[in-house]
Amino acid sequence: MSTTKNGAHREPMSESETLRVDLEQTRQHLAETVQELSRRLDVPHRMKETAGHAGQTIKQMPAAMKDLPAVGKRHPKATAAVGGAVALGAGAAVWMARHHK
Repeated sequence: MSTTKNGAHREPMSESETLRVDLEQTRQHLAETVQELSRRLDVPHRMKETAGHAGQTIKQMPAAMKDLPAVGKRHPKATAAVGGAVALGAGAAVWMARHHK
């Protein structure tokens, strides 16, 4: 049997009290799980969070990296080639993930 603090000393808990404590802990755990699932399924909120993180990352970027769009304008063929390679790689990764489950 479990024990609990009652004032300055410990008294054994009855079986029904132990069950109540276990039930309350289970309810709390379930509530936390439901809350986490709700947070994960709230796509609009997660998109806003992601956009906020991206904005902070861009603000913290070195000045040389912020000039990348200018590099793309100066070298459009190279930019297109790199973009195509990235898209091909992303597509291959998605295809492999879906077909190797």
